[in-house]
Amino acid sequence: MAKQITINQSFYKKMEQLENQVKEKVWTKGEEVVSYAASISPVQTGAFVESFSVVPRGSGGGRSRTSDNKPFVADKAGKKQEEAARLRAEVRAIDPLESNGFTLRNRAPHANDVEARHAVFLRTKDRFR
Repeated sequence: MAKQITINQSFYKKMEQLENQVKEKVWTKGEEVVSYAASISPVQTGAFVESFSVVPRGSGGGRSRTSDNKPFVADKAGKKQEEAARLRAEVRAIDPLESNGFTLRNRAPHANDVEARHAVFLRTKDRFR
C-alpha cells in the first residue's frame, strides 16, 4: 500500500508566520543593541555617533564622519536619540533570514581612540551576550 503526505497552503502559511516571528525577534534585539551603543557613546561633535552603521553580516562599507572643523553639539542626548533612530531603521531594512544577521560598525577615523577610552563596543558586546 502506498503512503503519501500532502503539504498544503496552510503549511506554508504557518512557515511564513514562524519566519515573521523570527525576523521580529531579531529586529527587536538588533534595535536594542544599536540603541544601547548610541546611548553610551560620547558626543562632542557628533562625528563618532554619526559614523555608526548597520550592514548585513559579511558585507563591507559603512559610514565615516570626521570631527575635524565640526562645532561641539549642544544637545548631546538629542543627537544620540537621532542617531539611534537612524540605526534602528537600518536594522529594520535588513532581512535577518537572508543575511544571517547584521553587523554594527563604526568607521570614524577616531573610532579606535574612542573605543580605548569609552569601550563602547566592548560594553555593548558584554551587555548582549
